[in-house]
Amino acid sequence: MGREINLDIGVLRSFLLIADGRSFAETAELVGRSPSAVSLQIQRLEADLGAPVFRRNNREVALTLAGERLLGFARRIVRSNDEAVLAFRPGQDSRGPLRFGATQDFAEAVLPEVLGRFADDHPKVELTLQIDRSAKLIDAVQEGAIDVAIAIRRDHPLNRGTLTEIPMIWIGREGLALDPDEPVPLVMFDPPCSFRSAAIDGLAAADRGHRVAFTSPSLSGLRMAVEAGLGVTVRTRHLLAPRLDDVAHLGLPALPSVAFSLYVADENSPWAARDDLVTLCRRRFQA
Repeated sequence: MGREINLDIGVLRSFLLIADGRSFAETAELVGRSPSAVSLQIQRLEADLGAPVFRRNNREVALTLAGERLLGFARRIVRSNDEAVLAFRPGQDSRGPLRFGATQDFAEAVLPEVLGRFADDHPKVELTLQIDRSAKLIDAVQEGAIDVAIAIRRDHPLNRGTLTEIPMIWIGREGLALDPDEPVPLVMFDPPCSFRSAAIDGLAAADRGHRVAFTSPSLSGLRMAVEAGLGVTVRTRHLLAPRLDDVAHLGLPALPSVAFSLYVADENSPWAARDDLVTLCRRRFQA
C-alpha cells in the first residue's frame, strides 16, 4: 500500500485563486505569502498528485487536463473546510430560534429523549416546537415557518429521507369485543388522514362494514375515545398505553406500514444547531 496523501487546504486555496484567473503575484498577496512560496505550493501539489495542474508560459497560466479534473474536488474540499470552521465559531447558536415540528405520534414517545439530548449540547438555543398533522407541518417547512419537521413520507422536494417505517395497528380498549355482524366503530382524525384511509380501505377489502363513531383533531382526543370504548382506531405502536391494546386478534384486516421522513428547509446553509437536531432524530430512529 502506498503512502497516504493529504491535500493541504491552503495549497488548494492558492490553486483555486490561480485557476480563477489570478496571477501568482496576486494570489500571493491574497493568501499572505510570497510569489515564490505560492510557486512552491503548486509544485508540492503537482508532486502529490503526480501530474502538472498548470501549463505556464511567459504570457499566461492555464489549467491542464489534470488541473481541470482537480478543480471540482478542490472547490468541494475548501467549501467543506470553510463550512466546518463556520459551524464552530462562537455565536453560531445565536442565529435565532430553531423551529421544530413533529406529528403527534412521536410527541410523547420519542421527542423527550431527542429534545433532552439537544438541550445538553445547545443550552443557549431557543427551540420552538409545533405538534401538528403531517400536511400542515410539510406546508410550514415549505413556507419557512418551520426549520425541521418529522412527518409522514411524501414525494416532496424538502423530504431529506426516510427516518423510519412502522406498521399500522388496530388499537382498542383492553378487553374490547366486537360483534362480527355489526359495522366496525372507528375513532379517527377527520380527513385527509393516512391512518383513516388505511382503516377504511382495509375494511372494504375484507368486505367488512364500518361506521365513524368519533372524530377528533388531536391524538389525545382519539386516545380518550378509545379508552372510553367508543370504538377502535388505527395508529402506530406509539399510541399503546395502559388500557389500550393491539386488537388485530379481533379479526380485523391487516394494515400497511407508514413511513416518516425528515423535512428540512434551506439545508445548504450551515447551521450547527439545526444540523445537530437532524442528526439526533436520525440516531433515535436508527437505534
